Amino acid sequence: QLRSFSNAVKNSPTILLPEWRNTIKKLATDADDPKKTLAENIMPRDVSTRWNSTYDMLKFASSYQDPINQMTDSRSLKLSYCMVTESEWELVKELRDILKTVTLKFSTDTPCLASVIPAMDKMDDELTKASQSNDKSPALRAALMMGKALLNKYYSLTDKSEVYRIAMGSSSISFTFLIL
Repeated sequence: QLRSFSNAVKNSPTILLPEWRNTIKKLATDADDPKKTLAENIMPRDVSTRWNSTYDMLKFASSYQDPINQMTDSRSLKLSYCMVTESEWELVKELRDILKTVTLKFSTDTPCLASVIPAMDKMDDELTKASQSNDKSPALRAALMMGKALLNKYYSLTDKSEVYRIAMGSSSISFTFLIL
Protein backbone atom coordinates (compact mmCIF):
# COMPACT_ATOMS: atom_id res chain seq x y z
CA GLN A 1 0.00 0.00 0.00
CA LEU A 2 2.85 2.39 0.79
CA ARG A 3 4.47 1.82 -2.61
CA SER A 4 1.14 2.51 -4.27
CA PHE A 5 0.63 5.63 -2.17
CA SER A 6 4.08 6.97 -3.03
CA ASN A 7 3.58 6.38 -6.74
CA ALA A 8 0.07 7.86 -6.72
CA VAL A 9 1.22 11.10 -5.06
CA LYS A 10 4.26 11.50 -7.31
CA ASN A 11 2.28 10.75 -10.45
CA SER A 12 -0.48 13.24 -9.65
CA PRO A 13 1.16 16.69 -9.70
CA THR A 14 -2.16 18.52 -10.04
CA ILE A 15 -4.32 16.76 -7.44
CA LEU A 16 -2.55 14.48 -4.96
CA LEU A 17 0.82 16.22 -4.70
CA PRO A 18 -0.72 19.61 -3.81
CA GLU A 19 -3.06 17.82 -1.38
CA TRP A 20 -0.03 16.12 0.20
CA ARG A 21 1.61 19.50 0.76
CA ASN A 22 -1.62 21.00 2.12
CA THR A 23 -2.10 18.07 4.51
CA ILE A 24 1.41 18.54 5.90
CA LYS A 25 0.86 22.30 6.27
CA LYS A 26 -2.45 21.73 8.04
CA LEU A 27 -0.86 19.26 10.45
CA ALA A 28 1.92 21.78 11.11
CA THR A 29 -0.55 24.50 12.08
CA ASP A 30 -2.49 22.07 14.30
CA ALA A 31 0.65 20.76 16.03
CA ASP A 32 1.06 21.50 19.71
CA ASP A 33 4.85 21.27 19.49
CA PRO A 34 6.55 23.17 16.63
CA LYS A 35 9.49 20.75 16.87
CA LYS A 36 7.24 17.97 15.63
CA THR A 37 6.42 19.83 12.40
CA LEU A 38 7.04 17.73 9.31
CA ALA A 39 8.95 19.06 6.32
CA GLU A 40 7.14 19.11 2.98
CA ASN A 41 9.09 16.17 1.64
CA ILE A 42 7.79 13.64 -0.84
CA MET A 43 7.82 9.98 0.09
CA PRO A 44 10.78 8.11 -1.43
CA ARG A 45 9.91 5.36 -3.85
CA ASP A 46 10.81 1.77 -3.24
CA VAL A 47 12.99 1.00 -6.26
CA SER A 48 14.00 -2.59 -7.00
CA THR A 49 17.45 -1.54 -8.24
CA ARG A 50 18.29 0.33 -5.01
CA TRP A 51 18.76 -2.17 -2.19
CA ASN A 52 18.14 0.35 0.60
CA SER A 53 15.12 2.11 -0.90
CA THR A 54 12.67 -0.07 1.06
CA TYR A 55 14.26 1.09 4.29
CA ASP A 56 14.13 4.73 3.12
CA MET A 57 10.45 4.42 2.25
CA LEU A 58 9.53 2.71 5.55
CA LYS A 59 11.51 5.23 7.60
CA PHE A 60 9.75 8.10 5.85
CA ALA A 61 6.31 6.48 6.14
CA SER A 62 6.79 5.92 9.87
CA SER A 63 7.47 9.61 10.37
CA TYR A 64 4.64 10.71 8.08
CA GLN A 65 2.01 8.25 9.30
CA ASP A 66 -0.54 10.96 10.15
CA PRO A 67 -0.60 12.69 6.74
CA ILE A 68 -0.62 9.32 4.96
CA ASN A 69 -3.58 8.20 7.07
CA GLN A 70 -5.43 11.46 6.50
CA MET A 71 -5.05 11.25 2.74
CA THR A 72 -5.99 7.58 2.49
CA ASP A 73 -9.04 8.23 4.71
CA SER A 74 -10.34 10.94 2.39
CA ARG A 75 -12.93 9.50 0.00
CA SER A 76 -12.55 12.35 -2.47
CA LEU A 77 -8.90 11.44 -3.11
CA LYS A 78 -9.74 7.82 -3.96
CA LEU A 79 -6.71 6.43 -2.13
CA SER A 80 -8.53 3.89 0.02
CA TYR A 81 -6.64 1.09 -1.76
CA CYS A 82 -3.49 2.51 -0.11
CA MET A 83 -4.91 2.52 3.42
CA VAL A 84 -2.62 1.05 6.06
CA THR A 85 -4.23 -0.52 9.13
CA GLU A 86 -2.86 -0.15 12.65
CA SER A 87 -1.49 -3.70 12.60
CA GLU A 88 0.19 -2.99 9.25
CA TRP A 89 1.75 0.17 10.71
CA GLU A 90 3.23 -2.01 13.44
CA LEU A 91 4.70 -4.29 10.75
CA VAL A 92 6.11 -1.23 8.97
CA LYS A 93 7.90 -0.17 12.15
CA GLU A 94 9.20 -3.67 12.89
CA LEU A 95 10.55 -4.11 9.37
CA ARG A 96 12.02 -0.59 9.38
CA ASP A 97 13.96 -1.43 12.55
CA ILE A 98 15.29 -4.68 11.11
CA LEU A 99 16.30 -3.09 7.81
CA LYS A 100 17.97 -0.22 9.66
CA THR A 101 20.58 -2.57 11.14
CA VAL A 102 21.38 -4.06 7.75
CA THR A 103 21.27 -0.73 5.92
CA LEU A 104 23.71 0.89 8.33
CA LYS A 105 26.10 -2.02 7.95
CA PHE A 106 26.25 -1.56 4.19
CA SER A 107 26.21 2.23 4.32
CA THR A 108 29.11 2.67 6.73
CA ASP A 109 31.58 0.27 5.16
CA THR A 110 33.88 1.50 2.45
CA PRO A 111 32.68 -0.11 -0.78
CA CYS A 112 34.99 -3.01 -1.43
CA LEU A 113 34.35 -6.31 -3.11
CA ALA A 114 36.18 -8.18 -0.35
CA SER A 115 33.73 -6.80 2.24
CA VAL A 116 30.69 -8.34 0.53
CA ILE A 117 30.79 -11.70 2.31
CA PRO A 118 31.29 -10.26 5.81
CA ALA A 119 28.42 -7.83 5.15
CA MET A 120 26.24 -10.67 3.87
CA ASP A 121 27.16 -12.72 6.95
CA LYS A 122 26.08 -9.82 9.19
CA MET A 123 22.83 -9.49 7.22
CA ASP A 124 22.24 -13.25 7.50
CA ASP A 125 22.79 -13.11 11.27
CA GLU A 126 20.35 -10.22 11.66
CA LEU A 127 17.69 -11.89 9.50
CA THR A 128 18.11 -15.18 11.37
CA LYS A 129 17.86 -13.52 14.77
CA ALA A 130 14.79 -11.47 13.78
CA SER A 131 13.03 -14.36 12.01
CA GLN A 132 13.38 -16.56 15.12
CA SER A 133 12.21 -13.87 17.52
CA ASN A 134 8.83 -14.65 19.05
CA ASP A 135 8.11 -10.96 19.60
CA LYS A 136 7.90 -10.44 15.81
CA SER A 137 4.65 -11.09 14.01
CA PRO A 138 4.31 -14.38 12.09
CA ALA A 139 3.88 -12.48 8.81
CA LEU A 140 7.10 -10.58 9.36
CA ARG A 141 9.00 -13.72 10.37
CA ALA A 142 7.83 -15.44 7.17
CA ALA A 143 8.90 -12.45 5.06
CA LEU A 144 12.30 -12.42 6.78
CA MET A 145 12.77 -16.11 5.99
CA MET A 146 12.02 -15.37 2.33
CA GLY A 147 14.56 -12.56 2.41
CA LYS A 148 17.09 -14.90 3.99
CA ALA A 149 16.51 -17.46 1.21
CA LEU A 150 17.12 -14.78 -1.42
CA LEU A 151 20.26 -13.63 0.39
CA ASN A 152 21.52 -17.24 0.42
CA LYS A 153 20.89 -17.47 -3.32
CA TYR A 154 23.12 -14.43 -3.90
CA TYR A 155 25.64 -15.73 -1.40
CA SER A 156 26.01 -18.95 -3.38
CA LEU A 157 26.61 -16.98 -6.60
CA THR A 158 29.79 -15.45 -5.16
CA ASP A 159 31.43 -18.89 -5.40
CA LYS A 160 31.00 -18.74 -9.17
CA SER A 161 32.44 -15.26 -9.54
CA GLU A 162 36.07 -15.08 -10.72
CA VAL A 163 36.18 -11.39 -9.77
CA TYR A 164 35.20 -12.19 -6.21
CA ARG A 165 37.73 -15.01 -5.95
CA ILE A 166 40.46 -12.69 -7.22
CA ALA A 167 39.48 -10.06 -4.67
CA MET A 168 39.62 -12.65 -1.91
CA GLY A 169 42.94 -14.03 -3.19
CA SER A 170 41.63 -17.54 -3.83
CA SER A 171 41.45 -17.69 -7.61
CA SER A 172 43.05 -20.37 -9.70
CA ILE A 173 44.09 -17.67 -12.15
CA SER A 174 47.75 -16.77 -11.88
CA PHE A 175 49.16 -13.43 -12.87
CA THR A 176 52.49 -12.93 -14.50
CA PHE A 177 53.92 -9.49 -14.32
CA LEU A 178 56.53 -8.56 -16.84
CA ILE A 179 58.97 -5.83 -16.02
CA LEU A 180 60.15 -4.14 -19.14
